[in-house]
Order: sequence, then C-alpha cells, then structure tokens
Amino acid sequence: MSSAAVPHQEDRPGAPGAGDAARRRHNVLVALNFAAVYILWGSTYLGIRAGLRDLPPALMAGSRFTLAGALMLAWLLWRGERLPPRSFLGPIAVTGLLMLLGGNLLVCFAEATVSSGMAAVIVANLPFVFVIVELFRKDGERLSLLGVAGLFIGFSGMLILTWPKLVASYSLGIGTMRGEAMLLLANLCWALGSIYSRKRLRGVAPLMSTALQMFIAGLALCVLGFLLGEAPRWNFTPRAALAVGWLMVAGSILGYSAYMWLLAHVPAVKVSTYAYVNPIIALGLGWLFFDEPLGWRIWAGTAVILGGVAVVNLARVRQA
Repeated sequence: MSSAAVPHQEDRPGAPGAGDAARRRHNVLVALNFAAVYILWGSTYLGIRAGLRDLPPALMAGSRFTLAGALMLAWLLWRGERLPPRSFLGPIAVTGLLMLLGGNLLVCFAEATVSSGMAAVIVANLPFVFVIVELFRKDGERLSLLGVAGLFIGFSGMLILTWPKLVASYSLGIGTMRGEAMLLLANLCWALGSIYSRKRLRGVAPLMSTALQMFIAGLALCVLGFLLGEAPRWNFTPRAALAVGWLMVAGSILGYSAYMWLLAHVPAVKVSTYAYVNPIIALGLGWLFFDEPLGWRIWAGTAVILGGVAVVNLARVRQA
C-alpha cells in the first residue's frame, strides 16, 4: 500500500488528537457565528431605520428576504446540495413565517415610531421570552431562583425605559405604546420559531433550511405588502438600495445563516444572548448616524436589562 493511502495519525477517527482537533474547529465556528450575530445584527436596526425612510415595511422586508433566499438557494443547488424531503417543507415554512414574517416584520413596523436604539434594547428581553416559553413546555428547561431574579431585574429595566410612555398611555388611552408592544410580540414570535426549529428541523442542513425559510417568508411578506396597499409607497432611492443591500447581506445571508447554524449546535437560550450586544451596537450607530439621543433613561434601562440578562445566563438550568 502506498503512503498516500495511509491516513495521518491525527486524521484517523481513533487517533488521540482527532477529537481535540474537531473540538477546536467546532469552538472556532461557534465563536465566528456568535460574532456575526452579535455585531451584524446590531447594525440591522440602523439599516431598517434607514430603509423605512423610503420604503414600506412589508415590501422592504419581503424584497430583502426573497432576494437573499433565492441567492443562497441557487448557490447551494449549484454546489450540489439537495433539497430536503417534502416532510420538512411544512416545518421550514412555519419557522420562516414565525421568525421572519412575525418577528422581523413587527420590528420593521415598530421602528416607524420607535428609535432603532430603543428597539434594540426592548428586543434585548428576548432571552427572558425564551425562558418563559420553556416553562410552558413539558420537556423545557427550568431556571433556578437566581435566573428568576434575573427576570425581575430585566423587567425593572423595561419599566425604566418605558415609564414615560406608560404614564402617557394611562392618561391618554391605549395607542402610544403600540411600537413597544409590537416589539414584545416580535420577541414571542422569534422565540417560538427558534424553539420549534430546534425540535422539528433536525436532520436538515442549516444553510438549506435558512435559504428556504427566507425565500418562503420573503414571498409571503411581498404578498402581504401588496395586500396592505404598500406598492405606491415604494421609492427605491440610492439610500433605500444601500439599506436593503446591507440588510440582505449582513442581516440575512450572513447573520440569519449564522443564527440558524448556532441553533443547530448550541442551546437556544445561549444563542439568544446575541440580544445582549445588539443594543450597544444599535445605540451607538443610532447616535452616530441619526442623532438619536442617549439620555440617562436609555443608559440606566440598558444597564439594568443587560445586567438581568447576564444574571439569567449565569443561572443554572435543568431539564424538566
């Protein structure tokens, strides 16, 4: 037998260094995907804010995801990847509609009345929503008392952020908190879609699943935009093109793909920690490009919310 036919010792499945090398590669991939979700998704709040100046929300989101999904799908098929079995198409569609039509579109609608920094901070409550959803699942994860304390800390941060609007809504009637309510509902849709995908999409290549989710949800968003009469408001300026391009590449092709890969390899509650860093990126970019104020209430509420999320992350978790 020639030397070329004999694998190197470190490449043999039973070699002592094979497992260590695989773990190192896995850890590097986890770190890179977390970095993509942390940083790139923090900038998407700015991209959404810029795009909404010229484009209606549903058609903007629909064009972004349809194009991103079509490009990814064409690339994967060109590489020889196979489409998943038909039995997976339903769960893929449900996941995409929950997370992209429900979660992302509600964020787009909310940012018409809520600043990008404030939106990112409210979305930072996502880990708490994951924990609450898990409480209602028979085999879900349960937090310790320390984690419950973290939930209350995060909720107090929400009160600091929204107290003026809470007072206004009490005196003027419901309606002034509509944007914030949409963001909380977006969190719920995102958490449900994420947990659902972990259970129902096992065995599907994450990139293929991501491409199909974006393409299906993007088409649904475009149809919804036309039904809502958004077509006359479509004004595809150079600024809008730049925003959609950034959202498509950074937010969808790179960011969403990284998120779905992490969901397939890391516990969902840990993946949701991207919401810790996103507010910091979004607040800084909103202040830099849109002159959005960084008053004491935003700083205090952000600090309390992120502190609560950190406490939840440190808490012990047990399986029901």
